[in-house]
Amino acid sequence: MIRNVQQSLLPDVVPDRPVGRILPSVITGTNADLIAAIAPLYLTGAVCDVTHGEGGWWRKLRPEHLVAHDLDSAKGDGVDFTALPEADDTYDAVTFDPPYIPQGGYDTSTAQPFADRFGLTSRSPAELWILIEAGLAECSRVSRRWVLVKCMDFVSGGSFHLGHVKVIELGAMAGLRVHDLLVHHTGSGPGGHNIFTPLRARRNHSYLIVFEVRS
Repeated sequence: MIRNVQQSLLPDVVPDRPVGRILPSVITGTNADLIAAIAPLYLTGAVCDVTHGEGGWWRKLRPEHLVAHDLDSAKGDGVDFTALPEADDTYDAVTFDPPYIPQGGYDTSTAQPFADRFGLTSRSPAELWILIEAGLAECSRVSRRWVLVKCMDFVSGGSFHLGHVKVIELGAMAGLRVHDLLVHHTGSGPGGHNIFTPLRARRNHSYLIVFEVRS
């Protein structure tokens, strides 16, 4: 992506300068808003969404060359993101939106809208990281440039977990390096209606980590 250039009438005195908006590091709105905002930078060429679900990421912008996988055969093709069928280096970008908060991490975790929105899962944190590690390894294998991963910090078992830090560590193990990090502000966040004594700030943001595949 190249910004437009405002050409100077006297370039020896006043040089040309770039103009136009640069993508901010904090995006507000839905997942579709987030994806539409970052697409010009990271979602050109062939794209694979390994956790497509109902396609919420692509409601505003859908790449021309998009392959969609989902383990749930009712929503997709039944492909498991820990065992992708593609050959190495198939795509320019791979998107990965795994379940990233263990169930019980929030008092509202039994509410289906929050479960869907924040990737709540019945797995323990340890089981969750094993799953994400396997998925990152496959995403890294089939991508030749970018791997985009959604994640969030959370509380589980009374302990605060820096989910985005753990995902970055697992990405490094999969041969990925962090290229960009965006904060996705989605509203008030889960939890709150039945918490009498708050112990921490409420998480009302998640992260989109942009990894680059190491050459």
